[in-house]
Amino acid sequence: MTKDILRNSRRLWSLAVFQYKLSNKEMVLGNFWRLVTPFIQIGVYWLVFGIGIRNGQPIDGVPFVVWLVCGVTPWFIINSSVNKAASSIYSKAAVLSRSNMLPYLLPVSSVWSVFLNFSWTLGLMLVICLAKGVFPAWTWLGLIYYLLCADAFLTALGLINSVLVMLARDFQTIIQLLMRLLFFVSPVFWRGAASMPAAFQVFDRLNPIAIILRGFRDSLLFHRWFFEDLPLMAYFWGLVLVLYLLGAAFQRKLGKNILDYL
Repeated sequence: MTKDILRNSRRLWSLAVFQYKLSNKEMVLGNFWRLVTPFIQIGVYWLVFGIGIRNGQPIDGVPFVVWLVCGVTPWFIINSSVNKAASSIYSKAAVLSRSNMLPYLLPVSSVWSVFLNFSWTLGLMLVICLAKGVFPAWTWLGLIYYLLCADAFLTALGLINSVLVMLARDFQTIIQLLMRLLFFVSPVFWRGAASMPAAFQVFDRLNPIAIILRGFRDSLLFHRWFFEDLPLMAYFWGLVLVLYLLGAAFQRKLGKNILDYL
């Protein structure tokens, strides 16, 4: 499977670009919505959590709107990628039944298309940082690393979820419900504290989504390098490897019976 993904990397990129263009094909304003939609969402979160609950107080000396946008931007990417990759094979069942396309290429291209779609939001995040006086530093290069982390994690997870959704459509609803739960238990709007229960502190540290969210903030706001916590980095990539191998096993099983499932 890995060889096929590498061998078809250009095809995957073309498919991701096609999905990116297709998503707003019928919209008159096109890419305008890719920028305005997250901007409005961030504005609502800032009004509710920043002004309404926190009275505009900064977090660790960082303006709340900056701290918020550096956490909610990767969450947009993660949430959209998980849901889109999960339905990628099922939604293209008609295409698969009439072609020799490898099913496991679809979750990969779906994740890539989401990254393209939210490239506008990433740009908006950097603009807000600069507008609020957060100036570039060498640690901003860590953003590339955490984007790679997100891509690897979401691809591995998508390989698993896309098979589960093919087996039973109920899994799509279950995945959506779990993502809504993770939205509130991941550090999108709050930061970890010693006052939290010990079990939740362990969950928060080992939650791969939380690792990516904190990585964005560490790189952009707190000037911390990704290699400063090597045990956590080793854990993350070990988890990605396990998920990838599990996804490969699932995809192999699906490939043998793909016509029956379709």
